[in-house]
Amino acid sequence: MRIVDLMLGKSGPGEHGIEGQSYTLPKETHDFVYPIAVRREEVDAFGDLLEAAGDGPSGETDPEELQAVIDEVGGEDADIDTDALVERLQRPQNAAASVIETWSAGLERDIGVVYARRGTRQVLVEFVKRCKERDEDQSDSFVLPENFQDAAALLKRLEEGTDTQYRAVVHTDLLPEE
Repeated sequence: MRIVDLMLGKSGPGEHGIEGQSYTLPKETHDFVYPIAVRREEVDAFGDLLEAAGDGPSGETDPEELQAVIDEVGGEDADIDTDALVERLQRPQNAAASVIETWSAGLERDIGVVYARRGTRQVLVEFVKRCKERDEDQSDSFVLPENFQDAAALLKRLEEGTDTQYRAVVHTDLLPEE
């Protein structure tokens, strides 16, 4: 009978926990996250993808080379901040690296749980999209690693896990930098 009472919203004091006990966690040190089950090889595949992306000519963009190209195309009067442009081009890779480093350091077994903040999926998708574009570009020597399918499987699980209303609250020490 208790289950029916609970379903109908009828319950007595103390039937589902300690009555009157609630805790407020500070927003500065806690955040809502999506817990996502992962395999070590999937996180490692993302690490391999980050490593491969850093090896090619587009992985490390030199501001001086970029300025030379801008001067050649737009003339020396072109007023473009090459340092800011390089930073913007490398932002997806840097953000993905931060997430993957934190997840990799937190995994103690072959299967574990990682915490994804709101927007984590978009960061990783943007990075993977850029890698796929580089792989398809004939002038770029970048090649997707052999274990790319493991990284894609992690993205799929991340999509499914963040497409829900259920979140957890964890201390920000367990999360990657934003």
